[in-house]
Amino acid sequence: MSEYQHHVLTRGHYHIVALTRDEEFENDEIYAYAVMSSSGVKLRQELTLSDARNWIDDRIEQDRGSPSSPEPRRERDPVEATRTRSTLTRPGRKRR
Repeated sequence: MSEYQHHVLTRGHYHIVALTRDEEFENDEIYAYAVMSSSGVKLRQELTLSDARNWIDDRIEQDRGSPSSPEPRRERDPVEATRTRSTLTRPGRKRR
């Protein structure tokens, strides 16, 4: 069985294509939507166009480095940051 790709839209360097089993494009014959990279690699397959769009939006956010729910950063205590532990000694033993 052949799979035919029909370009639907482009966002950033991602493309959404409609997948059909027929070379001729008919809206009622779409069985899925694929998210493709700019190099042509199929990254994901979704049943609906809106799911494919949402996946691309999330991926573009990740690419920009702004996660949808940022994790809180822990501030380091200045004393903790300056404390070092010698790798030559083991805990509980004195160095001679």
